[in-house]
Amino acid sequence: MDNFNDSEYAILIGNLLHDTQYIEISNMGKMAGLRKHAEVMVRKILDIGSSKQLMLGQIKKQSNNPAVKSGMDSLGDELSDKLISIVGKINPPGRDGTHTQHTDDFSDDEIAGVEDAILDLYALIFIKYFLDIKVSIYSTPQILREFSILPPIIRYKTWSFLYEKDKNNIQVVDRLCLSIIKLYDKPTAYKWLEDNCEAIKNIPYPTKSEVEKYDRIHSVEIAPGIYQAIVTLNFDQYSNMYDLLYSKISDARTSINESGKMYRSFEEAIIHYKQYKSSIAQNISEEIEKLQSLMDFVYLGRKSKSDM
Repeated sequence: MDNFNDSEYAILIGNLLHDTQYIEISNMGKMAGLRKHAEVMVRKILDIGSSKQLMLGQIKKQSNNPAVKSGMDSLGDELSDKLISIVGKINPPGRDGTHTQHTDDFSDDEIAGVEDAILDLYALIFIKYFLDIKVSIYSTPQILREFSILPPIIRYKTWSFLYEKDKNNIQVVDRLCLSIIKLYDKPTAYKWLEDNCEAIKNIPYPTKSEVEKYDRIHSVEIAPGIYQAIVTLNFDQYSNMYDLLYSKISDARTSINESGKMYRSFEEAIIHYKQYKSSIAQNISEEIEKLQSLMDFVYLGRKSKSDM
């Protein structure tokens, strides 16, 4: 196939995850499997199907692989540069893991470095998605709820990149703050807030009409003709984003998954994702359908903790 097809790669992904995550093997064997997994992820990101050749060494500026060049052109310069940087962390050790010239085993730190870079590839998938939909305070609440059913590290990597790209995006700064709580803890979130105090205080605060629009988007019908706003950003109570975020960090409700108490890994989160999928309504928008397709892909081949 010319384009990437999730179902075609489902068995391969499942086998690669089994070999690199769910059984005990040597670090040399794991490194070879991680490299192959990374290659599948790059195919997904660049939309390159099995009918076309792809090697990680071809992920570079002015690639001599037409399929790679086309995929990177579609990705754009900024995300292509990020992809090149990520692959640069994976390819050298991954390549050594498949060659007989490399006779020493890999260290746990080398494995951890490649595994972290693969998480960067997962995050890149969602970075592109949020850039495409132009995430804002007016984004559909379901999109943010669904994205939250991912390991905190993926969310943190995604929102961190988007924050550096646009530090005035209220939705992004709010979600980054929450991801810090969930990946690390509240003291880390307070420190991040203080370290970025000036930039966050200078974020343009929504006007009254903008807040009303936000509230309408987040309203649900609690009785015939009666709507109630279910908001995560209580703009009316504050006058700047610093105070709003400080309050949110302090709120007991943000302690529910602090430091990954509910789920930290794909294997812990998949249970919540399956429960969520069984409860969602039909007739969803194109944006949500696209996100669900990406979510289904990242959970391909994943086992729940109870199945391991």
